[in-house]
Amino acid sequence: MKLSSHSYYFVWALIPFKQVQKAKQRLSSILSIEERQILSLRMLEDVLAAAKTSGVFDGIIVATNCNEGILVASKMGAEHFETFVDSGLNSDAMKAANWLSLQGIKTMCLFPADIPLVSESEFQQIAIDHASHQGLTIVPSHDCKGTNCMLLSPPNILPFCFGINSYAEHIRQGIKLNLSCQSKHFRGIALDIDNPNDLKTLAMATQKTQSLSYLKKIRIDLRFN
Repeated sequence: MKLSSHSYYFVWALIPFKQVQKAKQRLSSILSIEERQILSLRMLEDVLAAAKTSGVFDGIIVATNCNEGILVASKMGAEHFETFVDSGLNSDAMKAANWLSLQGIKTMCLFPADIPLVSESEFQQIAIDHASHQGLTIVPSHDCKGTNCMLLSPPNILPFCFGINSYAEHIRQGIKLNLSCQSKHFRGIALDIDNPNDLKTLAMATQKTQSLSYLKKIRIDLRFN
């Protein structure tokens, strides 16, 4: 993959994306397998659209081995970083971060594909916050347990610890490495769609997104008690 940078920030975005066949299993009580797969791809479209229109990123990479995800990335003008089956999020993210560092990329913004309410203004603000800070900038999930966005300068500045209580663990790693760390809170970034309650919150949102259009199409509102 050849890099072509032209914007001011020189920040690259990295979005890990798992196989759609394995996506969002905790939503199985309310969505069928096919619906979960479609929703996962719609959410990927939403985060790619916000990232692209923000004007923050010199490039956007989707790290995946999912053919459907690769097609969406290509359609949205993103690059593809090949991962291996069952290699795991932490391993995939570190391989991509190491590769970006080798290409001379100074800053990476890492975020998941399941934050469909993220806005371009949130990406713009967190880039501004990080530019005056460097090191590690982190945004937690709405319950302050997970990690929903990280800006890292350089991209491989610390080991990734995604999993249970990753927010606290990433901060702990940053402190251990004597990094300059800051935590920011953004409502759109904070909402990752992992369980039926998250899905209900998403369904009540007013933004115009591909995810919401799909949920309205399948009348998700009729499935909540």
